[in-house]
Amino acid sequence: MDRLRSLKGRIGEAFVESILRRAGYKVSRIGRESQVQQMLRTGISEFLPDFLIWKQVDRTGGDASLNRVLSVEVKYRYDIPDFLRRYGGEFLLDVAEQWPDLYVILVTDNPEPTRSCFQAIDLRGYRPDAPLTTADLHDLPVLDIYRSTVEEYEGLVKQVFSLLGSHARSPELPQKPPAKMSPEPRPIRITGIQESWP
Repeated sequence: MDRLRSLKGRIGEAFVESILRRAGYKVSRIGRESQVQQMLRTGISEFLPDFLIWKQVDRTGGDASLNRVLSVEVKYRYDIPDFLRRYGGEFLLDVAEQWPDLYVILVTDNPEPTRSCFQAIDLRGYRPDAPLTTADLHDLPVLDIYRSTVEEYEGLVKQVFSLLGSHARSPELPQKPPAKMSPEPRPIRITGIQESWP
């Protein structure tokens, strides 16, 4: 099951990256698969967010363009409330000091009723003594992501993840044994072809 969860996590990262690009962000991977990983390490922690994202800030009267840069971590979790209750505070406490502007986007194929498959934790307001809560991704005004975009990707999450889950639950299909090769090649006779060359 760990392989399935890992695969869902990677697919979730791809969905979130695509949502962010559709919202007009430039996206750069900096996490474990990135070449810039060692350049951005800010302390003793091994944690690096999955993405740095940036988008031009609307300014009136200025010649130079400004970009707002944010860091994003994506995690797949089947049961978000359980994750928040059991591990969320510990995880956030480890990273909040070094990445105070981090957005943790949780992807699930099992959201609570009326909740999105894409939920986010904004670390800018994180307090270790407060209960952990998430907001649906489209409800965070700072990210400016449309609800219709999120709903489109929710449909994909449910379709793709249910296919992966059904494969994991199905019994191993028997495979046909490999054909035996004869030591001497035999000529092949083709029948049923008329010789009607001009």
